[in-house]
Amino acid sequence: MFSKGDILLPSNRVDRRDWLNGLFHPAVVWNEFYDGNSDFLGIMLTHTAPDGQFDNILMATNHFENGNEVVFSNTHFVNQLFVKFQRWGSFELVGRLTAEGIEFIENHLNINFYPIEFIQYRQLVIRINE
Repeated sequence: MFSKGDILLPSNRVDRRDWLNGLFHPAVVWNEFYDGNSDFLGIMLTHTAPDGQFDNILMATNHFENGNEVVFSNTHFVNQLFVKFQRWGSFELVGRLTAEGIEFIENHLNINFYPIEFIQYRQLVIRINE
């Protein structure tokens, strides 16, 4: 069982060449509780800074618990809630946001958009920026 703020990656990692067909970037569980056996809502973490195409928001060291595989490392969150699919799992816990990290995302997350798949988001961003 996972909870809001847990950072997940699939136990079988997706290759970079196949990144659109699975969970390549770490995902923050955004459901209050996630059983690991269904789709879930998640926040994508990335090292990509905002670039006029993507509205990524820089986080801070105090937003991540220490001692995990995923900690702050010039980490941004993509300002969109995503649908993450169970078929990409099983998932493993690779990090955890602190209460400050969860609150930071809650305060900055664009809630004007409904949750979408990453591929839909990518297509939307490309259309907007053409």
